[in-house]
Amino acid sequence: MRKISLSLLMLSVLALTACNDSDNKTAQPIEHVTEPTLVSFAKLDVETYAQGPDSGKDVRGANGIFPPFAGQPVQGFSAALKNQNGTYLVMSDNGFGSQDNSADYLLRLYHLSSDFRTKAGGTAAVKHFSYIQLRDPNKLIPFEIINENDQERLLTGADFDPESMQRASNGDIWIGDEFGPYLLHFSAEGILKSPPIALPHPLRVETELRSPQNQLNKDSTAYIEPLVQRSGGFEGMAISPDGRYLYPLLEKPLIDAVTPQLIISEFDVENKVYTGNFYSFELDSKATAIGDFQLFNAKEGVIIERDDSENNLGGYKKLIKIRLNQSGESVTREELVNLMDLANPDLLYGLVRPGDIATGQRFGFPFQTIEDIIIEGPDLITVLNDNNFPGSSGRNQYLADDNEIIQIRLPQPLY
Repeated sequence: MRKISLSLLMLSVLALTACNDSDNKTAQPIEHVTEPTLVSFAKLDVETYAQGPDSGKDVRGANGIFPPFAGQPVQGFSAALKNQNGTYLVMSDNGFGSQDNSADYLLRLYHLSSDFRTKAGGTAAVKHFSYIQLRDPNKLIPFEIINENDQERLLTGADFDPESMQRASNGDIWIGDEFGPYLLHFSAEGILKSPPIALPHPLRVETELRSPQNQLNKDSTAYIEPLVQRSGGFEGMAISPDGRYLYPLLEKPLIDAVTPQLIISEFDVENKVYTGNFYSFELDSKATAIGDFQLFNAKEGVIIERDDSENNLGGYKKLIKIRLNQSGESVTREELVNLMDLANPDLLYGLVRPGDIATGQRFGFPFQTIEDIIIEGPDLITVLNDNNFPGSSGRNQYLADDNEIIQIRLPQPLY
């Protein structure tokens, strides 16, 4: 636990409050643009490892990278938050892609620093310098976890699949899990503070929505018929500007849905209950899932919408501006950014390797899973990919994907 203590020290030094400063130094100089434009680029090398037990014993390996892995891969970012000092807090998802192969992957939040490459310079290097280990020492989880009998009860990718994250005003971390789906409430130090909170069906009183991976369904006496698709639980989760409400969003439609609509639920952080208010996001005909959801005011926000393609210049990867209407209604949607067609006048990707695609003056983000968005300011958005270590090869069909971080300048401010 020595490493965790180091992380807490770093947290006490850094003011980890949200940052919405459009004058972010990484995107200087600010220039007016006439279309969505890449203004900053950085990437964390795919083979980046942190201290911890060797991992990957149940992974087959791919793209020339094979287990066992020396320590814990720093990869698969499924959520990200901006810290006041310009660094990022990112969350790895469940590890290696499934419950069955991720029992030795520890669930952590990593602190990253980025030297963005911009028109003014920069190396594009990303470094990790500390982490927060998620754990349940108070035994609040109502099912058996991998480290059930260990004192610290470190959480692994076989226990939960964390896909979205928000920070409350008191520093607590709220995480949306895909397996349950559950809301998970952690202290800033990574200690679970409440039992996992199940999702009620918005239209069926006293009906709990579960996925096929829900751990409680392993007990036949507690079984509830899954209505959430496999890998269709919580994927994005916005927070209201006042910090009072969370808005977790399912990744895919329910199994029995007759239209391609995703449920957005409203959760009261103060009282730790769902309010009963809900909204629907209707997928585009070319999309299969969403990647993230963030609000920039009480009613308006941005959702990542995507298909399942990778390494495909014709892939569907977009940012959609939405507005919450009345409870029970579909949100209003409007295309904001085509992530496969960004202006890149300064060629910020850097050295192009043989096989790399979408790196020229028309830049693209050709990854299957694009799962992180940060609204930095009225006209500046940061987007990160989930590189599915080591299996995804979206940028280059012959190489495992790095963790890329891009910043996009908008031609018109969001607010």
